[in-house]
Amino acid sequence: MSLGRFGLLVVILLVAPLAACRRDAGPSPVTTAVQARIDDRTAGAAVVWDDVRAFYQLRDHRAAWVGDNGRVAHEGAILDVLAQATAHGLPEGTPRAEWQATIQQVRDTKGDLPARSSAIADLDVRLTEALLGLGRQVALGATDPTGLDRRWKARRNPPDLAGILAALVEPGPREWLDKVQPTHGEYSRLKEALQILDGQRAKGGWPAVTPGGDRRQASLRPGAHAPAVVTLRARLAAGGHLTGHAATSQSPEYDSDVAAGVKAFQEHHSLKVNGVADAPTLAAMNVPIDRRLAQIALNLERWRWMPDDFGARHLLVNIPSYHVVARENGRDVMDIRVVVGKPGHETPVFSETMKTVVFSPYWNIPDTIAEGETVPALARDSKYLERNQIEVLRRTKGGVEAINARDVDWGDEDEVSSLTFRQKPGENNALGRVKFLFPNPYDVYLHDTPADALFSRVGRAFSHGCVRVEEPETLATYVLRGQADWPTPRILEAMNAGTEKAVTLAEPIPVHIVYFTAAVDAQGGIHVWDDVYGFDAKQMSLKARTR
Repeated sequence: MSLGRFGLLVVILLVAPLAACRRDAGPSPVTTAVQARIDDRTAGAAVVWDDVRAFYQLRDHRAAWVGDNGRVAHEGAILDVLAQATAHGLPEGTPRAEWQATIQQVRDTKGDLPARSSAIADLDVRLTEALLGLGRQVALGATDPTGLDRRWKARRNPPDLAGILAALVEPGPREWLDKVQPTHGEYSRLKEALQILDGQRAKGGWPAVTPGGDRRQASLRPGAHAPAVVTLRARLAAGGHLTGHAATSQSPEYDSDVAAGVKAFQEHHSLKVNGVADAPTLAAMNVPIDRRLAQIALNLERWRWMPDDFGARHLLVNIPSYHVVARENGRDVMDIRVVVGKPGHETPVFSETMKTVVFSPYWNIPDTIAEGETVPALARDSKYLERNQIEVLRRTKGGVEAINARDVDWGDEDEVSSLTFRQKPGENNALGRVKFLFPNPYDVYLHDTPADALFSRVGRAFSHGCVRVEEPETLATYVLRGQADWPTPRILEAMNAGTEKAVTLAEPIPVHIVYFTAAVDAQGGIHVWDDVYGFDAKQMSLKARTR
């Protein structure tokens, strides 16, 4: 072996262990500092910290955003994302200028390596915590829906927040919120409406329409000539209910264009559609734009509570709008008016699957209704049970047995408390001619009703919690679609047979009972409904407490 080769061998033998040492040198000072930050947090910290911990575990505790030189990769994208809280109707977080000052401070950090590594790790973890915290709020909501109603069961399954953000480290997190937000088109449309109204607010909002004069002049009608009509035109134009020349005209005449615009406004605000700018219409027009923005923000939050998958074919009951719609692949194929629970007997918010239709049903009267209504009515009217086709049943160990009402000592509270009641099938049955069952702990279902007059009301909160359907035969035909042995004529026959018959659906249908006081249609029109249960105000209080 030549000397040259011998010398080379010596160099290799000396250098190789050094290289191995470098490979086995362990984590960098920044990585060590990041892990120390994670380990500092104690059990019981905010839920977001579990996401932070999982995020850095995926990265072996390596910094994600801040380099060894103190510079932040994707700084602009990160700060842009953190500034998007208000676009989702959430409170503004740390101001951009404050983040920029903190980032600059880390860049300017001097001193020994441990101090600099600690500053870099602290900033990296803070940025991650902010991104994941905002992402969690966008994905799952900032408040707990059970604060509105303990029975609120509709919830979204949490996405893998840590995994999604970890996959965005290299390309940058600009699409972070888009990837974790609710997938429903309704959410995106509400976001767009929020931005449009926010821009309108920046321009001064919309004008208040005040007819003036005494109470007899507290409305504006077609044919009127008044200065207030000019303001009315501007208000209708601000909401997109009047367009073109009619929107920019300064004419004081309440012409057909204005009347049509008023009707469009009334349709979007769940008002009586008569083309008259009457007191209820003007009250809705004069709601401040800030209040409408807050209302949209509240409804964005409710979508964050909803399950992502409603089913390709499903029924959606929106309590404030008093409608049930059937949707197939995102398209409404049926729309029926409904009556919902009155305040004090609220229809709960939940999701279940309809499996059974019962024709000519018995009505098993709930104990609360029996105690509060049936027994007191019987005390006033001895013929009440007979006239309403109500049977008296006594509870036994084996179930219940029918008894003669004349054999009951109605003055004996213990005996009366052992009784239950049911109404026979028939035209006066409280459930009408058909009911639609989807098992749930609230004993709530959809059903027909003999009280048809209530469907003509604008507000339709009158039931004890169940949902009454205006067109039960239409709904029955729809849910039994595809079952050849149940054509429409047989459905109508069963509804009027007077004999109870249960039919199992060949294709069970998800039913979602929801509570939205604002929505945006496919054309961008904003629809708002009265807050029948006071959930908007209650949610505002919850929101304030969580800031």
